[in-house]
Amino acid sequence: MSASFPILDAPTAAAAVMGTAAFMGADRHIGGRKTQQDQVLCLSTANHKHQLLLVADGVGGHGGGAEAAQAIVDAAQQLFPAALSRFANGRDFLANFCAVANQAVQRAHTLGEAHGFSTLVALLTDAERAFWVHVGDSRLYGFKGGELFHQTRDHSLVQRLVDFGKITEAERDRHSERNRVLQVMGMPNIQPTFGETALSADMSFLLCTDGFWDQIRPPEMRQILAAEDLQFAANLWVRQAARRGGAGGDNIALALWRMPPKQPRRWLSFRG
Repeated sequence: MSASFPILDAPTAAAAVMGTAAFMGADRHIGGRKTQQDQVLCLSTANHKHQLLLVADGVGGHGGGAEAAQAIVDAAQQLFPAALSRFANGRDFLANFCAVANQAVQRAHTLGEAHGFSTLVALLTDAERAFWVHVGDSRLYGFKGGELFHQTRDHSLVQRLVDFGKITEAERDRHSERNRVLQVMGMPNIQPTFGETALSADMSFLLCTDGFWDQIRPPEMRQILAAEDLQFAANLWVRQAARRGGAGGDNIALALWRMPPKQPRRWLSFRG
């Protein structure tokens, strides 16, 4: 059985798992745009053994981006946790999820519906490991002991320019083409980037669209993940990002995760 974390008007898969604000939180904000094309979702099994978090940033006019991001959310709810047992590990599950979600976005194109695309970053956790995947410039930040240990590398033009030494890291945030992505869900032959790590109790993750990471830096992200109530922290900080973005700010989506508390063992007693 799975449960979805209640997030604004985002779709829900089932009844909410009690107490998830201690280890998950998510929210989104329209920013300075007229429409909301970002999506965010947090799902957990009822026993807190597995979680799936994602954010998706829709790209496309006339509602196409919103539909593309929604198709990704729908695919996640369809597969988690029902399909987990079909795969040997989390990476294989995420690869299948990407394929199913990409087909769903492409199907909307062939049906003559709004022609849209979407970025994606997703995190799947179990008791021992975390797995992630991304397409586009939505990001995952991983922290260990409060220190940043991993940041996904955007599938974007400016990231490629940095990689080839054409511009510096400091110049990327001011570059005129900083929002130009090279891969998005809905394209043929997407090449997702995967990652994984062993988990420890002092690890946490933040997933976000560019409307968030363009305004909030890693030192602040560390503070966000240290909050006692992650749902409250998500509510607060998407609004902070929106304020910083102002009237011209982008849509914002944010998801937070840290190690769930241990479930107490239940002992059965027998009398002879």
